[in-house]
Amino acid sequence: MIRTTLVILLVSAAAPAFGWPTVFPTGTTLYEPERAENGYVLFCPLDNGEAGDTGVLYLINMNGQVVHQWSVPFTPLHGHLLPNGHIVIIGRNNKGATKRPGVGKYHIGGASGWLVELDWDGKLVFKHVDLAMHHDFAKLPNGNYLYLAWEPVPEKLRARIRGGIKGTEFENGVMFNDKLVEIDPQGKIVWEWRANEHMDPDLDIIGPIYRREEWYHGNSVCALSDGHIALTGRFTDSLLVIDRKTGKIVLRWGNAAYLDKKTGRIEYRTGPEILGGPHDVREVPPGFPGAGNLTCYDNGTYTSSSRVVEIDRAGKLVWQSREPNDGRKHYSFHLAGAQRLRNGNTLVCDGANGRLFQITKDSRIVWEYVNPFLLSPKYQGAVFKVHFYGQDYCPRFKDIPPAKGKAVLPMRPESG
Repeated sequence: MIRTTLVILLVSAAAPAFGWPTVFPTGTTLYEPERAENGYVLFCPLDNGEAGDTGVLYLINMNGQVVHQWSVPFTPLHGHLLPNGHIVIIGRNNKGATKRPGVGKYHIGGASGWLVELDWDGKLVFKHVDLAMHHDFAKLPNGNYLYLAWEPVPEKLRARIRGGIKGTEFENGVMFNDKLVEIDPQGKIVWEWRANEHMDPDLDIIGPIYRREEWYHGNSVCALSDGHIALTGRFTDSLLVIDRKTGKIVLRWGNAAYLDKKTGRIEYRTGPEILGGPHDVREVPPGFPGAGNLTCYDNGTYTSSSRVVEIDRAGKLVWQSREPNDGRKHYSFHLAGAQRLRNGNTLVCDGANGRLFQITKDSRIVWEYVNPFLLSPKYQGAVFKVHFYGQDYCPRFKDIPPAKGKAVLPMRPESG
C-alpha cells in the first residue's frame, strides 16, 4: 500500500515537466519574402455562435496586417473574393433548428444556410437561404452559384450502405447524403445532382471510424475547367470527380475501405494513395505548376499525420508534402485545406490549429501565420478554409497596404 502511494506521488510530481506550453506566438511568425509567393490571404476564425450572431472575415498581407475586412450578421464558415472586389460568403443560419439537417435533432458539422455576396464596402448584392446548405460553394463563370446541401437517404437504400460504426445512425435509422444545387442570380434552381442516385454501396464505403449519420459528408466543391465537378467527402475518405452532363462519378480516389468480393467482407487499405477524412479539393489553375491537376488536404485520420496530395486527372499521385523525419508533425483531424500558388508553392491551412503556412515543392516552410482571433473556447482559433490571392488579382488591391513586407525570422528560445 505504501509503495503504491509512493509511485503515484512520484508520477504526479513528475508530470508537469512534460507538459506542452499553452501560450503560442500569433500573427506572422516566419516569412521569407524571396521564397514565398507574395499576396493576400482571406480567412475567418471558426465559431459556433458563442461569440454572437456576427462574424468577420479578414484579408491580411504577408506580415499579418489586416488590410481589409467584412462583417456579416451571422457566423461565417468562409468566403471567396471575386476579381471585381465582391466577396461571396457561406455561413450559419440557425432557423428551424429542430426540423432540418445539420442542427438541432440532426446535428452535423458544417451546417450553414446562408449564401451572400457583398461588394468591397460590405453592401449586400445577393442573398440566398437554403436550410439544407452546408460547407462549401463555388461562384461559376456564368454568374450562377453552386453549393452543397443535405437530403435524407431513402429508407430502402440505408440498409445497403456499408461501413461505419454499427448502430450510429440518427433516431429511427435516419441518414443524410449530399446533393449539389446550382442557382441563378435570382435564386432559381437550374440544376441538381443527387449523390443517392450515383454513389455505389459496393464502392463508396464509410470508413471504420465514422458514424453512420451520413453517407458521404461532402465538405468541398470545385467546378473544374472541363465542366466536371470535384468533391471531397470525409466519411468515405474520398475525392470524387463527377461528369456534370451524365451525373456519373468518373473518378474515385483515396477510399480506405473496400469490399472483398470473394469473401464479402469489408477490408481496409493503407499507403500513399489512401486518404483519411480529406478536405478542400481544388484544380491547379492554368500557368501554375501542375496545371489541371487536383490538390486536396489529406487530414490523415488513420495516420495522425496530415499532408497535401496532388493527383492528375487519371488518378495518379504526382506529389505529396513531406513531414520531417524527426520533430513535431502537423495534424488537423478535421477542417483544413490547401491551395497551389503561382510560383509552385502551396498554401496549407492547418485548420484545427488555426495555423496557415506556405511550403515549397520540397516542403520547406517559407511563411507561417497563426490566427490571433480566438472567438470560441471550443475551437481555439480554428479556421475552416482559406484563400490566397496574387497581388494583381483584384484592382481594389492598389488601395490597400502592399502584400510583400519585411522578412520575419522564426522565434528561437533564449540561450542561457
